[in-house]
Parts: sequence; C-alpha cells; structure tokens
Amino acid sequence: MNKPKKRVPHATFYTDCKVSFKCSRLAVEENPNRYLYSNGKYQTKILRGDLPEWYVYGYMYKRHGHISAKGVQHLLYIPNYTFKNQLHKYDSLYISYSEPIEPCESLFGGVNYKGYEHCLSGSVLVEFVKAAGKYSDYDVAPILEEIEEKRTFYQENNPR
Repeated sequence: MNKPKKRVPHATFYTDCKVSFKCSRLAVEENPNRYLYSNGKYQTKILRGDLPEWYVYGYMYKRHGHISAKGVQHLLYIPNYTFKNQLHKYDSLYISYSEPIEPCESLFGGVNYKGYEHCLSGSVLVEFVKAAGKYSDYDVAPILEEIEEKRTFYQENNPR
C-alpha cells in the first residue's frame, strides 16, 4: 500500500484563503479542501498541518496566514511612537531571507526600504521575532530590546 506523498512547503508565506480584486471589489476565495495558498495567490496541496513548526501563524496582509521564521538573514524593526494608544499596530518589521534591507528615498520625500520580502505589523511581529531567533540563529536581542522599550512607552501612556 502506497502512503500519500507528504507535501513540502517551499514558499515563505501561505494563506488560508485567496484574496483578489474582481471588478474593483475585494474577493475572498476559500478552498473547500482547506489547502493553503502560496504567497496568498497560488493554490497548493499543502494543509495547515503539513507546515513545519517554524511557520508562525497570525494576521498579516489583511488575512490570516503562516510565515516562515527559518532562513531569516536580516530583520529591521521600525517602531511607531506617533499613536500612543496602539502597541504594535503601526510598527513595521521588515524581513529578508537573502539580501540586506537598505533605506531608499521615496518619491514623496520620506524613507522607504528595499531588499525585503515581507513586512509585518501588529502583534504577530513579536511572535515572529522570537521564532526567528529560535529557527534562524538570528541575533534578535536588539530587536527584543526595542520591542520592550515600545511596550514600556505604551504602558506609561496607557496606565490601565
């Protein structure tokens, strides 16, 4: 009797549903077989249970998904102190699995970044940083210190 072939994930990002725009409207397509979508676009034969433990589950890119914390080469955390009543909602964590993340000028005079594959915000970024330290042998101590500084700032401005 042949065992079914186990699918091996190759992408760094999988989603539970496909989100696209049809006729200028957001369309969400769920797979009845519960297969994941690679990079949020391409249907796979991979199920949630097939993903290794280094995939972090959370809400990112306006949908629920799984992002790989293995193979991370560069991280850049940009905390946002403008909104004192939001902990990580407007923070950014840039992730690169290959080339360094570098600043570049934006068309409107601000700073953008290049060389990253993904950008996370919200509470999932804290989980991802910890997972990257565990599965990528990346030194996350400076980023965890910045996250703790942001948490202290938030608690001082929101004493409840």
